[in-house]
Amino acid sequence: MAQQAQLTPQQRGQLFAQGTRQNRQSIPAKAATGELDTLTFDLPKARLLSKVVLHIEAVVNVKATTGTTVQLAPTGGYELFRRISVDLNNGFSPYILGGRALYHLSMLRINPDVIMPQANVRGINYIERAASVAGVDNKVRFSVELPLTLNDRDPVGLILLQNNETNVQVKLDLDSVAKIYKLNAANGEVATFKSVKVQPVLETYSIPVMKEAFPDISVLKLVSEKSETVQGGGQTIVRLNTGNTYRRIAFYVEDAAGVPFTEEDFSGNIELVFNQADIPYSEPAISLAHLAHRQLGYPLPAGVFVFDFTYQGFPSYGGSRDYIDTQRLTEFWLRFNSTKAGKITIVSETLSQLV
Repeated sequence: MAQQAQLTPQQRGQLFAQGTRQNRQSIPAKAATGELDTLTFDLPKARLLSKVVLHIEAVVNVKATTGTTVQLAPTGGYELFRRISVDLNNGFSPYILGGRALYHLSMLRINPDVIMPQANVRGINYIERAASVAGVDNKVRFSVELPLTLNDRDPVGLILLQNNETNVQVKLDLDSVAKIYKLNAANGEVATFKSVKVQPVLETYSIPVMKEAFPDISVLKLVSEKSETVQGGGQTIVRLNTGNTYRRIAFYVEDAAGVPFTEEDFSGNIELVFNQADIPYSEPAISLAHLAHRQLGYPLPAGVFVFDFTYQGFPSYGGSRDYIDTQRLTEFWLRFNSTKAGKITIVSETLSQLV
């Protein structure tokens, strides 16, 4: 009998779409005992995991000796997380980053303004900000998404939960609730923890009956961040990790006082450099900012810039044409000159082939 032809990834994806079923189910919520607490969720061993959504409800008491409202932090509730991770027991961590970095990465979507802090009680990032001398209890309610697949269409990145060998945990390290606000000490503004509760909702897909419809789970999407010092009045070179395939590189640049860089704080172009000599991307900071505005339909916050290799008409839904495979690179740099010193935080989204 002739050997059966091997299915292409596209054919396998079509069979998977026909043979699976989406599920969205919550797992038990957990409450924090105080600030700087750590919450750990063990995910159930069922189906194929594609996304984790965290619904957060908190109560923060805010006092002020002057005024009846306080300012919000630019990222709102995301600042509540010092560290977020999705950890597999095989040593891989599909997510490991802080709340602010996750906020910036989450903005790489059509209409990114929907995740900004807002006064609409049904909004994704709803935060009350009333204050008084005696103190006012404010409701904080927001959701964050941790997508594990490339997008809502393509199954690459699915994690098989339904087996004895794989254990998956979501771990949340909380920060001070004061980070949610931009408090002014001169006005006697103080924020105090009252309660924090986190409710995860898992988006999973059933395992198809047909063996040929089982998706390729040999590729993981990895999201991580790193921070480095920016040299004032000179060149900064950030050496990015090699070995994986880059889909996105977002970075946030701020000065020593925490004020985001403007485009005028850069001198010359922002560049991506391969092996010290090949420079496929080299353009002014304002050009990068305008490109993001055109692609996303909304300007990114000050100090945030992105190289999005997934964009082909829509963010995250393009093919692999512009992905950067660094397996054969010895050096991969982000390079620029700036007029002042500070710090840069880089968030990278890469693909890794499981061995």
